[in-house]
Amino acid sequence: MPSIAPKVLYEIGGFRITETMFTAWIVTAALIVFAVVVRVAFIPRWNKDLKHTSAFRLLIESAVGMFSKESDELTEKYSKIIGPLYFGCSAFIMFGVLMELFGLRSPLSDLNCDIVLGGITFIVIQLCGILKHRARRLLRLPTVIMPITDCVVPFSMALRLFGSIFSGYLIMEIVYSFFPYVLPALLEPLFTLFHALIQAYVFMFLSMNFVNEAIE
Repeated sequence: MPSIAPKVLYEIGGFRITETMFTAWIVTAALIVFAVVVRVAFIPRWNKDLKHTSAFRLLIESAVGMFSKESDELTEKYSKIIGPLYFGCSAFIMFGVLMELFGLRSPLSDLNCDIVLGGITFIVIQLCGILKHRARRLLRLPTVIMPITDCVVPFSMALRLFGSIFSGYLIMEIVYSFFPYVLPALLEPLFTLFHALIQAYVFMFLSMNFVNEAIE
């Protein structure tokens, strides 16, 4: 049975490289290469021929359009920053979960990675709140509930993401242990793809709603 703590692959000078760190590097590198290829090879061609459509172009434009629409509705004038930021976070979550299809442990099944993502949302909430309300944002400090609520947000988001990803990873490991061949081959692609899309969207939607509360 898999353990909650990720397995250590290498140790270099006291620095431990775990399986989730290795997977996170793969996902990050893949996303950077993908973004560069799309920006250099595809977008200039699409701009020259606006009428030309393809399945890949429609997929990219639909994804970007969804994040742009949500950020415009929920984060107002900060949407030009918030939209791309959470597009990147959601892409990392989605492809991080999809790494399970290659037999690798998702970086999101490591609580440390989830805390970082929750911390990003916490910082964005505070910055947007300060930019919108200026000194009035500091009036929340004398109250007890509001600062506690702000501090709970990153941990609650991290724990929700960790619980969802790790439970999915655990379920598939149990399925593999009892049905090592046919059933996992049928369930793994469908379950993992659905799980990846849901978690990426939920993280984006919750984060933007928290930002919306901060700027209201």
